[in-house]
Amino acid sequence: MASQINLSKFNDIYDKTNKDLLKYIIIKCHNINDTKDIIQDTYLELWRILNKKDLVEDNLKSYLIGIANNKIKKYYKKNWTLKTISLFTKDNNDLELINTIEDKININDLVIKQDVWDRVWKYIKDKKNQDIPKVFYLYYELDLTIKEIANLLSKTESYIKHLIYRTLKELQDNFGNGDNYNE
Repeated sequence: MASQINLSKFNDIYDKTNKDLLKYIIIKCHNINDTKDIIQDTYLELWRILNKKDLVEDNLKSYLIGIANNKIKKYYKKNWTLKTISLFTKDNNDLELINTIEDKININDLVIKQDVWDRVWKYIKDKKNQDIPKVFYLYYELDLTIKEIANLLSKTESYIKHLIYRTLKELQDNFGNGDNYNE
């Protein structure tokens, strides 16, 4: 009986916090591919805690962020042998690219098959600059504005726009303009 109550409470907490916690973990991770493991570990830890004691519902989001912080630190300490790419390197020569790319690409209008989407998302996640998948997820999946993303990632709006437009251009060059996605 207690297990069923805990499951119901866990599901309720998950539904209320998942989107915000996922956003937080994406921002804090060095590599977007690590987010699934960390969010899973965070909610697993919450499940263990729920089975041991009652939690006050006032600050559950803050409590989960604390757990996530610890999981992120542990994850990267454990995986220290993986090489990471500096998140702070900039290539100012490419900033003019924003002004040269025509803005006729509307990714929201693309209707693509799941296997094409999987290839596109893999392409984005495998980019050396891990800001790119973070920005794409925050912008297209969580519907954050460019300004909000810039603030969350401590980057300029120009940099965020640059990542979006340059990557959209690459996607168009590599995957087409969407005409062949509906086949």
